[in-house]
Amino acid sequence: MVDSMVQRLRSFGMSSSSMNDHSASTPADGDRASSNNDLPLPRSPAPPTTSFAMATNNVERMKRVAAQKIIDVKDDKLDWGPTQVIIDIDDTVKSSGGYKLFNVPLGGVDTQYGRGELYPGSFQFILELAMYKMGKHRKPLLLAVLTTRIPQVPITVDSALNLRLREVAEKRGVMNWGIDCDNKILYSTLKEWVFNETRGEKKFVNFRKLHKFVCNENSNARYIWIGDTGDKDLEAGEMMIKFFPGKIRAVFMHCVNPEDGPEGQRMPNDYYLKSVPVLFFRTYVGAAKKAVEHGLLNHNALSRVLVRAVLDLNENSTQDLSKWKDLIKDILEVEEIANLKRYEANLVVKTRVIIENKIKELSQYV
Repeated sequence: MVDSMVQRLRSFGMSSSSMNDHSASTPADGDRASSNNDLPLPRSPAPPTTSFAMATNNVERMKRVAAQKIIDVKDDKLDWGPTQVIIDIDDTVKSSGGYKLFNVPLGGVDTQYGRGELYPGSFQFILELAMYKMGKHRKPLLLAVLTTRIPQVPITVDSALNLRLREVAEKRGVMNWGIDCDNKILYSTLKEWVFNETRGEKKFVNFRKLHKFVCNENSNARYIWIGDTGDKDLEAGEMMIKFFPGKIRAVFMHCVNPEDGPEGQRMPNDYYLKSVPVLFFRTYVGAAKKAVEHGLLNHNALSRVLVRAVLDLNENSTQDLSKWKDLIKDILEVEEIANLKRYEANLVVKTRVIIENKIKELSQYV
C-alpha cells in the first residue's frame, strides 16, 4: 500500500527524473509578479563552467533582475485588482485550539491544530486568489477581515499575522500587501464573542459596511469569503450571496475538528446558492484544487499552494500525523492537475521526500 502511494506521488511529477521533461510555458497575469525564492521556479539551464560563460551568465542574470516586474501596493499609478478576498481569522487561517471559558468557545472549536498554529498553505492560497487574472498595471486589493474578535484585541500592521502575509507576498513580487488594518478589519462586540448565535448576522452587517468602502476602490470588485464551519461563517456567507448574488464569486468553508467531534468526520457536500459555489475543504491544497475547478485559480497557483503547504507543515513544531493524513489525501487527489513538471528539482524533490517519509510513517499506524 505504501509503495503504491509513493508511486502515485512520483507519477505526477514530484521526482527529480521527471524534471527532465520540462517544457517552457507562459505564466498567467497573476504569475508575472513572481519573485519566489522559497517556492519552485522554472527550470534553468546547466550552470556555466568557463570564466567567460560565468561572466555572461551574471550579466544576463542582472538584466533579468532589473527587468523583473515588482508590484508595490502603495503605487498610486496602479489600479486595484478585481478580487476582494475576505477572511475570518480563528479556525480559518489560525487555529483557536478549541479553548473555552465557562464552556464557551473563545474564537473557535478546532483542536487538531494547537492554539495559534497557522494552517499550512493558507496565506499562499489567499494571495493567489487576490492576484488571479488581476491584469496588467494593477495591484491586488488589500485583504479584508470579518472577525468575532473585539476591537480591544486589535490586529495591527506589525502583528505576526500581517508580517507573515507580507513575507508571502514579497516572495511573489508584491510589496506592502497584507491586511488593511485601517479600513478593512470589522470587529464584533462582546455579545458576539460570548454568544455564538449572533455571530453570522453580525459578520453580514459588517460585510455591508465593508462593501461600501471597497466600492470606492474598485466598483467592479467581486468578493471571495473564506471562513470555517465552527463559527457561523457559513450563515454569514449565505446571507452575502442572498443579498449580493452578483458580487460574490465564491464562499470557502474550512472544515475544523471540534474536541467532541469524530476525527475525520465527513465533510459537507459542496453546493450552489444563486449560482455561487459554496465549497468545503479540510486543507488548503484541497481548497486550491476546488478553486482551479471553479476557474478561480490556475494550475501554477495550485502548485505553489501545494509546495508551500508541505513546507509549512514540515516546519510545524507539533508533528501530528492526523494533519499529514489530511494533507496527503488532498495532495494525491490533485495529482492529475498539479503543474509541477515545469519546475526546478530543488524544492519539488524536497517536497516529494517529505511526503514519502510521512506516508511511510502513517503506514505504521494503519
